[in-house]
Amino acid sequence: MSKILLTELPKGAFLKAYEAQPDTHTDCYKTNLQKHVSLEGFINAFFTSWLFRIERLILRLAMKKQSSDYDIAEFAKGTTDTMAAWETEQRDENQILLQVPNTPIRTWLMRRTDGDQTHLYFGSAILPVRTDKDGKPALGRIFVLLMGFHRLYARALLYFAERTLR
Repeated sequence: MSKILLTELPKGAFLKAYEAQPDTHTDCYKTNLQKHVSLEGFINAFFTSWLFRIERLILRLAMKKQSSDYDIAEFAKGTTDTMAAWETEQRDENQILLQVPNTPIRTWLMRRTDGDQTHLYFGSAILPVRTDKDGKPALGRIFVLLMGFHRLYARALLYFAERTLR
């Protein structure tokens, strides 16, 4: 069984820009594969896993944001900068940072190769959306309430992407 580890953001991670912002939640999960994986392959495996298909269904029903496997394949290739609710904020050959416009949500995928091994990373940033009673920036209450679920869900998403790529 693969290990999904909570880890620090690697050097050069696009998500580090958000990690540096006060009162912003960032996380980073990592797993390893004993083979070469492209960013395109990682994006495809991540967004077409059976678990993420449930999220795609929810997005289609709740937000009218739809994406097919074909849309995800085009997005993974980099021929389009949007997919379902996400837009590309930054991308290179090893990582992609996505935003859900007009929300505090950022999603990040990165891959690093080391010989025949590929390190796969998945992380999120949730930006403050309100001020607390002391006037300091704070996460939205719904994000605070769902943080435990988010941690489990993030690990599961990376696990199923890695399993697809094995």
